[in-house]
Amino acid sequence: MRNVTKKYDQADIIYEKEGCLKMEFKELTLEELTRGYVWSEEEQLYQCIFCGDKFEEGLIYSSRGKSVNALRAMQEHIFDEHGSVFECLLDLDKQMNGLSDAQKDVLEGLYYEKDNKAIGEEMGISDATVRTYKFNLQKMKRRARIFLAMMEQIENEEIIALRKRLEPEQNVENIRKPHFDTQFGANLLHPFFTQYNFK
Repeated sequence: MRNVTKKYDQADIIYEKEGCLKMEFKELTLEELTRGYVWSEEEQLYQCIFCGDKFEEGLIYSSRGKSVNALRAMQEHIFDEHGSVFECLLDLDKQMNGLSDAQKDVLEGLYYEKDNKAIGEEMGISDATVRTYKFNLQKMKRRARIFLAMMEQIENEEIIALRKRLEPEQNVENIRKPHFDTQFGANLLHPFFTQYNFK
């Protein structure tokens, strides 16, 4: 279904184009990944995360036969040079986006607003299987949101500072510990674990 022609490396790199800047995945926010460019307040310019091309605020650019500002030029550049943000992220290796080829095919069908029947015919699977893929993708989305929220609690400096101001001093005894359900005695566990007593 998909015809992938772009080449991506296996490190923390979004996209590499000869002669252009490399953008590290781990340094990009969700918003920057979604829109496909970063904004530099210091340099007053937009920079494409896929190739490194820059568009300086205050300058007028020629794009698609018209004169446009830097932001519009950046947005059109992404579609004209890279297809779309979606396609670039979709074409990343599984190590980067965590998606199987089948999941990518379903997502691509959804992106182009195809119904279950059309997606199923292109993939050679039933409508019901397509629905199952869609359900599982939505489940992945919900889990990802929760995980991102948890990581914000760990990494966001403002949230950490607020927590330290509001949170009462913790009693070491109250810190969460691994929990084992008492209904499972050691002799009820898998043979591998019978050497341990979790009671």
